[in-house]
Amino acid sequence: MPRLSKGTDEQEFSPTELVPEARRRLVELGAPLLLTEAEGRLALAERKVKAFEQKYGTPLTQLRRNGLPNDASMEMHEDFVEWSGWQRTYEEASQILASLQHLLEKPLAPATAS
Repeated sequence: MPRLSKGTDEQEFSPTELVPEARRRLVELGAPLLLTEAEGRLALAERKVKAFEQKYGTPLTQLRRNGLPNDASMEMHEDFVEWSGWQRTYEEASQILASLQHLLEKPLAPATAS
């Protein structure tokens, strides 16, 4: 049986290897959990990004475009790194939500007998 691990000696798992009924159930049961988790990550990342925008009075895109000021403090450098991480988390969670919304809007095809 394929493993979920990506180790060098182990075969990578692909959901397409599952029988249709198992794949349908995986989506049916897993998608709502993943949706809830992504919504939570998105909300937290959004709060963190907004806090940095308020603290520095600029969006991250503008700061990246202009660069950090020459007299930027060590705190600002550290915040920039953390801010970038939260922005990446926001973007990833948004992508997951968009793909899950699309998936959850479509009715799941019933398993067919082979």
